[in-house]
Amino acid sequence: MIDLSALNLRGKLEQNTAQGPGQDDDASLVTTATVYEVDAAAGAVRVGVRGGVVWLPAVADRYDANSLARVLIDPTAARPVLVLGAVAPRKPAELGVVKATSGGTITVNVRGIDYAIAAPVGTFSVGQSAWVMLDNWGVPVIAIGPSTTAAAGGGGPTAPGIGGTVVATATIGPQVSGTWQSSTSRWGNWNGSRYGGPTNIYQGNQYGSGPLTGFAGYGDQVANLGAVSIDEIILTARKNDTNGLSAALVVQGSPSGGQPAGAPSGAGETASSGSIAPGASGDLAFTAAMREAFRTGAAKGLIAVGGQYGGFGGTATPGSFVLKIRYTKNA
Repeated sequence: MIDLSALNLRGKLEQNTAQGPGQDDDASLVTTATVYEVDAAAGAVRVGVRGGVVWLPAVADRYDANSLARVLIDPTAARPVLVLGAVAPRKPAELGVVKATSGGTITVNVRGIDYAIAAPVGTFSVGQSAWVMLDNWGVPVIAIGPSTTAAAGGGGPTAPGIGGTVVATATIGPQVSGTWQSSTSRWGNWNGSRYGGPTNIYQGNQYGSGPLTGFAGYGDQVANLGAVSIDEIILTARKNDTNGLSAALVVQGSPSGGQPAGAPSGAGETASSGSIAPGASGDLAFTAAMREAFRTGAAKGLIAVGGQYGGFGGTATPGSFVLKIRYTKNA
């Protein structure tokens, strides 16, 4: 006898209904994402993936900020669920700069952060380079021995010995991005289905576009660092249009941390990259005035104001419009 009850019919319908992503969706179970931040204690990594920036649980690995990691995608919900590991992990040993010595321990600065670790062998001197062993999360755990090779970044500013401050680093990506086309008074209208889509950041005036103003908003991420001073901000941008034209990116600070309803505004000094070819990435350094505006929260975003036409990746392009920040904070 065939059961024609409503409950049974609904169950049959569920069994014959596709449960995963549609045929037009990206059904890959593993994708790559840009690493922004690592919280070894929580076993989590903050990554930029599929147009968003999220914290995910992670498999222990020596992740490197602004490098790539592999991310597992849930086959049913089509969303990222786990960071599987770094595409190119850091080496198990790195050079640091010795900041202090005390008995069988030393304080060593590795990539702008101070660590107090055991030093069972060797004689170490303040200011000297030292090899340190990293654990599975890339955290220094033991000093291997002194070195005569200069550590990367060892000649830069270091934490003052008096005053209770330390030098720290952070990598921050945009929370929102897009381009305002003044001829249509609309966001995301220019090349909305090409390259990085509506999240791309354009500048200039070409191919009948009319004046274009790209925007990237960082919210309160920089101000929330609580920096006493910001010593360096380097922006990396990828030119992801393929029109064959190179362009120098020019940016200016904006008071908007999120996408405004109308045209984005900017104020103050500007910073410029060198010429960036299609498909390539380039860097630019913020001026002191721009760094201070971001530190205080007077600036929370950037607008692209260069005259040379070009499209640069925003939130949908991992590693683009990312800020690498070196700053001083209270200990």
